[in-house]
Amino acid sequence: MELSDSSGSSSTVTQSMCHVRASELYPKRDLETDESPPTLEPPLVPFVPLAGESVEYLGRGANNTVLALSNYRFYLKVSNEGSKRRRGIQDSNIPLGLIEMIEIKDLFYIIISCKDSRTCRCTFTTNDLCLEWYKRLTRVIVSPKNVQDVFAFAFHAWAIEDQCNEDISSNLGHDGDDDYFMKEIERLNISVLSDNSKWRISKVNWDYKLCTSYPNRLLVPSCITDQTLEAAAKFRSSKRVPVIVWRHKGNGAILARCSQPEVGWLGWRSSEDEDLLKAIAESCQNKSKKPKKLVVIDARSYPSAVANRARGGGCECPEYYPGCEIRFMNLANIHAVRKSFHLLRQLCASPPDLPNWYSLLENTRWLHNISGLLHAANTVAATIEFEMQPVLVHCSDGWDRTPQIVSLAELMLDSYYRTIDGFRVLCQREWLDFGHKFADRGQGEDPNERCPVFIQWLDCVHNVMSQYPCAFEFSKTYLVKLAQHTYSNLFGTFLCNSGAERKRTGIGTATFSVWKHLAASAECKNHLYSSQSDNVLWISCNVRDMNLWRDLYVGPFTDGPQLTKTTEICNPIMGMDGIIDPIIRIDQPIVISSEDPCIEFSKPEDIISLDERDDKSSDTNSSSLSSIIAEENGIERHSSPTNCILNTVDGLLPLVDDVQNRLQQLNLEHKTREAALQNELHVTRLVLLRQASHRCNGIETTPTPDVNGLSLADKTDDDVRNSFKI
Repeated sequence: MELSDSSGSSSTVTQSMCHVRASELYPKRDLETDESPPTLEPPLVPFVPLAGESVEYLGRGANNTVLALSNYRFYLKVSNEGSKRRRGIQDSNIPLGLIEMIEIKDLFYIIISCKDSRTCRCTFTTNDLCLEWYKRLTRVIVSPKNVQDVFAFAFHAWAIEDQCNEDISSNLGHDGDDDYFMKEIERLNISVLSDNSKWRISKVNWDYKLCTSYPNRLLVPSCITDQTLEAAAKFRSSKRVPVIVWRHKGNGAILARCSQPEVGWLGWRSSEDEDLLKAIAESCQNKSKKPKKLVVIDARSYPSAVANRARGGGCECPEYYPGCEIRFMNLANIHAVRKSFHLLRQLCASPPDLPNWYSLLENTRWLHNISGLLHAANTVAATIEFEMQPVLVHCSDGWDRTPQIVSLAELMLDSYYRTIDGFRVLCQREWLDFGHKFADRGQGEDPNERCPVFIQWLDCVHNVMSQYPCAFEFSKTYLVKLAQHTYSNLFGTFLCNSGAERKRTGIGTATFSVWKHLAASAECKNHLYSSQSDNVLWISCNVRDMNLWRDLYVGPFTDGPQLTKTTEICNPIMGMDGIIDPIIRIDQPIVISSEDPCIEFSKPEDIISLDERDDKSSDTNSSSLSSIIAEENGIERHSSPTNCILNTVDGLLPLVDDVQNRLQQLNLEHKTREAALQNELHVTRLVLLRQASHRCNGIETTPTPDVNGLSLADKTDDDVRNSFKI
């Protein structure tokens, strides 16, 4: 750096920057261990910490269990002694970001409810110890005021500084500067550079000046100016103006998205917004054909859309938009979805042998909501594919039901989004860049803002995969891991509410991305995938065709049944088991009500019932959901194996998929057999060349029989015939 003084001479000023170590930015806390009974040895940390992870509390629960709490996870290790290991119950390993609420039941029990529908139950020997661990857990699950206090930042800093192991370096990375936007423009044959282009790339939102929840670059009709976009944005909720996100390469129909118009009770209108929607419809029609109508897909019901006019919202008035056709999808809002998910979680924590389990599942309406979303996506896909009409999708704000419908329709219409890289692009654009509020929906301070919208969408993708198992490059394990890491706080991909917030906090360079971790994982690849399938996926969206995502909500089947009665309820796959000692007769289920701490007896069919209260009351008192503790009769399923080795990258238990494992084994056997044949063929060619060389030189060679009495020529003929058989 050159500086000049008043005399004209220059002097060099050396500036030095101190390198701040990760241990100084994110220091590890000292371990605090509870006092152990004199008859037991002090507990040891039951897992290998990740980079930047520090175990802060270590203690023992009832039945000689070991509890460990770090800045990343809560771990409950089941004792190797006794009957629990023999019954196949494995350890609980819960990232703190996955914990939604914690309750104390009957003085000695802690109930941990997770955002992926799992439930963990812990028991303690004394009430004081139970209260102490309740305070510890409650303190660590509070959302930090500063996003840089999330564990993803510490994990990144320590991993980079320590350079970690090969697993870290080969499985972790950043999102980088991958310009998927221009690649998608080129892939979808959208012309934006020529003089007669129908579309253009607008930078009116550069540096998020127009709308903080939209990406920097917007694809709009070429006849629409930036001034028109700014005026139209004022008429849309949160300034989420209609923009194009996808184009059909065959018939040219486009797919656009936005938020609701701010019509209000007085019936306000915007000429700029009307011109924008008209231009979108005209940009994808040929001159020789009659004008096409723009189909507006409103995710709400008609009464809900009209009711929103009282709050300044509403829907497009047909008399103001004569070139539009409006269709209402009647999808549930976030309050109804949250209530449905809580009932589903309550059901999944219940005993598996309830005779009316499927009736209770129907009462949650979870599969009904999944069916509705898939029906809406089918409607969008059919409108574009068969009717060849442009489609505009919106709900109220355009960041919940809108990305669900749009991304599902694109997944059905475009085979590229069914690949690992294409699915990343789909999630990056429709969910991250267009501002789905991951922070508020997953870890927001306001409970009425929380809702598993992204988990519900992944459940829809899971149902599509169930109907088309060969159409996706990634496996169901990929979806389960993605659902877990949406809230695990190990990666920075899903932090904050918008791209503007992520850019301001430097998340892209200060945290690792989940996409490289999933792409590098062998268990996330679908060995049934056929890259030749370029067809549109038409989904059977009847409720009877929907499947419960048991890999995420319940867990996989196990190797064998458990025929003995037990009082333990285990929620597998991540090993979230709860240990409940017998406290009542074994022939009668019990319910512990949050409103009344006493024990209440009930019939099995009455264990779970629909909460008839209104949405707000249900949301406010969501922490008071009844916890089911019942005696298990008959066959009980647990996850296996009991001594799983944790993943060295994310620290979670491995997921078991027998079909994919067998396919991977067959693939390996085929490659091994192919390599052996190639090697044997190479040796045979060398011998034949040597014999030919000897004949040319006049040297007679005699066939040398092998151990089976066959000559080389005979053996070569047999090998050739066998190779054709293979």
